[in-house]
Amino acid sequence: MDREIVTELIQNELNTNRLVSELKSILDGSRRGQILNDYQQLRERLGGQGASENAAKIITTKK
Repeated sequence: MDREIVTELIQNELNTNRLVSELKSILDGSRRGQILNDYQQLRERLGGQGASENAAKIITTKK
């Protein structure tokens, strides 16, 4: 994808307030539907079944 699908909370960004905020926006908000749609698009781009393997091949052969 050319954009972030879900917020990645790394190191100091992962705290109780941020985690609660992100989870609420996913579980209670309209973001849930968008995330599910984005994941579906990602699966299709990666070729469906075996997507993890396809992604690994793409990553390791990209220069």
